[in-house]
Amino acid sequence: MDKLVPAPPAPALQFFTTTPDLSFEDALAHASSVLRCAAVAAQTAGDQLDGPSRTQVLSVMHLVDMASVMVDRSLECVQPR
Repeated sequence: MDKLVPAPPAPALQFFTTTPDLSFEDALAHASSVLRCAAVAAQTAGDQLDGPSRTQVLSVMHLVDMASVMVDRSLECVQPR
């Protein structure tokens, strides 16, 4: 009886990639911008909800805000004053 050979895994789809020449500072600046957009989206969504759903969305917003503060602080550390 012949054994079936499994198909190789499909390559992972990448919807977003970076270029090799992207600098550390530019990557942090972009991450900061993305986090700000995520915070606005979470705030907008939270304003339209109530109860546990609102609490969950606002918790996500809090996590995004914390990450944003850390990214912004990292940018301060790498940029000359």
